[in-house]
Amino acid sequence: MPASVSVAASARLHLGFLDMNGGLGRKFGGLGLSLDAPATRLTLARAEENAVEGPEEARGLKALEAAQAALGIRARHALTIHEAIPAHAGFGSGTQLALAVAAALRRLEDLPHAPATDAALMAR
Repeated sequence: MPASVSVAASARLHLGFLDMNGGLGRKFGGLGLSLDAPATRLTLARAEENAVEGPEEARGLKALEAAQAALGIRARHALTIHEAIPAHAGFGSGTQLALAVAAALRRLEDLPHAPATDAALMAR
């Protein structure tokens, strides 16, 4: 297992809900674009206690604790947020942070990659 894991998650623009004719049983679909910048970049490592540093510390700690609980992980971790997507600017900052933390935690703890499951576990 690695000593630490780094994850980068790009910002995204959600362009709204579209009526996609319902041919597959869906009434609505969405369209989104991934952006090169801004991005969330973080590193997760094992630690004796949970600790978070960098921009969006409070949201990072909340995401870390939620992911640990959802995945049943009792180990503690140090989360360093090197860069964060600006909050409440329409770039998906909360979702990208939560999913980046969950992905890093899975990789660090040698759990299978499961983004769709993580989206549900992290309420995103």
